[in-house]
Amino acid sequence: MHIDPGLVQLTLQAWPAIWLSDLLRYLVPVTVFAAALILLPKWWLAPRSVQARPPGRGQRRREFLYSMLTVVIFSANGALIFAGVKAGVLCIYFDIAEHGWAYAGISLLVLVLAHDTWFYWTHRFMHRRGLFRWTHLVHHRSVAPTPWTAYSFAPAEAVVQAVFLPLILLVLPLHPAVVFVFLSHMIVRNVLGHAGVELLPRSWLAGWWGRWFTTTLHHDLHHAEGRSNYGFYFRAWDRFCGTEHPEYGARLERLVGSLDRPADAVIV
Repeated sequence: MHIDPGLVQLTLQAWPAIWLSDLLRYLVPVTVFAAALILLPKWWLAPRSVQARPPGRGQRRREFLYSMLTVVIFSANGALIFAGVKAGVLCIYFDIAEHGWAYAGISLLVLVLAHDTWFYWTHRFMHRRGLFRWTHLVHHRSVAPTPWTAYSFAPAEAVVQAVFLPLILLVLPLHPAVVFVFLSHMIVRNVLGHAGVELLPRSWLAGWWGRWFTTTLHHDLHHAEGRSNYGFYFRAWDRFCGTEHPEYGARLERLVGSLDRPADAVIV
């Protein structure tokens, strides 16, 4: 296989900028959510908490260090995507008129649905005995996750999460703006799922969002018990495969009901 030295040099020159982009994509939403959990009033946060225990001592430091390793792995994957696009192997197009705005919207939807499927099945697979220790144990050391847990992966899991995008780019042409929106949506949903507190409006949790999309409670139950709730964005795969926590619906209903109480009824 011939390797173009010029392409290798160009990719290495681009890597620092790619690393910085991946770093900021992690740090900005995580810092915003972490700050919100500190600054929002306790009377508002208390009834929205979904965790039975506080995060462990030193947990955030461990999560941050593993997240920095994940950023390096994600940026290396981004550099490979850069090289693949330059080599004409991966399908990135830069003129929106080439496929139109309708295609851009549809491709974003396909991307999110495909990623949800990828995440569900690889997530379940990593929970198999013999694989869990090497792939997913690091993430599950955070029994009571925090926003910093979002990228707290062992290297093997980081690679599994990273390779989705280059694989999809082999078959699905994407505009850079679509990729940016997808990655931004992914990290925001990731951080939200690990926040430990339901930050979404009560009307969303009680309505269409709670019926179809995963919530913080949904993923927190997965961290607390590890035997259910494998989905990322949607509840569909867990429902279809019978892997949703049997008490999830009732717990979400009780949580939504607790938000109906007046603020002065909440014990701080």
